[in-house]
Amino acid sequence: MAETFKWQGLPLSALFAKANISLESLAAIHNRYPQTNVSILWREAQQLLPDLNIAIEVGKGVDVRALPVIGFALLQMESVVDAFELMLRYQKLMGGNTNAKLIEHDGNIVEMRFHFTNDLNTITVQSYEAAMAFCVKVARTVADKDWRPSKVCLSRKTPCEHAKAYFNCEIEYGCAYHQLFFANDSASNSSDPQGVFEVTQHRAITQVLALVIEQRLATGKVNSKSIAAQFGMSEKTLQRRLLSEGTTFRAELEAVRQKKSLSLLSDTQLSISEIAYLCGYSEISAFHHAFTRWYAVSPSQYRAKSASERNF
Repeated sequence: MAETFKWQGLPLSALFAKANISLESLAAIHNRYPQTNVSILWREAQQLLPDLNIAIEVGKGVDVRALPVIGFALLQMESVVDAFELMLRYQKLMGGNTNAKLIEHDGNIVEMRFHFTNDLNTITVQSYEAAMAFCVKVARTVADKDWRPSKVCLSRKTPCEHAKAYFNCEIEYGCAYHQLFFANDSASNSSDPQGVFEVTQHRAITQVLALVIEQRLATGKVNSKSIAAQFGMSEKTLQRRLLSEGTTFRAELEAVRQKKSLSLLSDTQLSISEIAYLCGYSEISAFHHAFTRWYAVSPSQYRAKSASERNF
């Protein structure tokens, strides 16, 4: 928001002062701000630019790569559906008030429905529209620069030419929900772009399994069935080949998680919750329990000990 406001020539210091948000605090990537303050910021900025949809300018201006934790993972997604599912997995890290969800409809259509709160006095329409504009930016990064939804639903009652031009599709106004409808592209991306099928025909499974697991950890889709499909074999065949090599899928998954967790705790400033998600855990408690079982100390205790040894 600050970068967009600056490029639009708005009085940055005055706007953030009215919203009681310190500009200097934006340098800390993990800072969170009350929604009421953010809403004040939206309203003040929009009043100064009545002919521009400032929310769309903010949403389309976000650098996907700069997103904490998931930025580069998004760039590796094979479909828009995969990218959106990854974003939903991490939405609690991206913003505590967000509760978006994907809904499948008949006719191969998927809906992304956005929900922050029922109190529009607290959450402005700009928060919704910026989130929708950002999702379209992600889709155009993952799929194609000309990607567009099949339909967009907005709560605003008056037509917006800026929104029409950006979304480039049918728009319904005065809707109860903020929604993006688009074609499901996940089925058309079920190929094997990395050539894993051919590799596993001539090498030991364990030589490539660890790499594939690590690539998929952040998506949360790490199970023997999906990876067996990527290898071009049944789940039972994968299990049988791993047993012939003296290991199991669970053992290989844990080995990758152990190595990755140590690396992230030692070499990054990511929070424990972010590291848990990057290691493929949907709950922080599950990661905490597993790490303590592996090393007899909690993740935070290990990080503190590691930092103390480096300082010494």
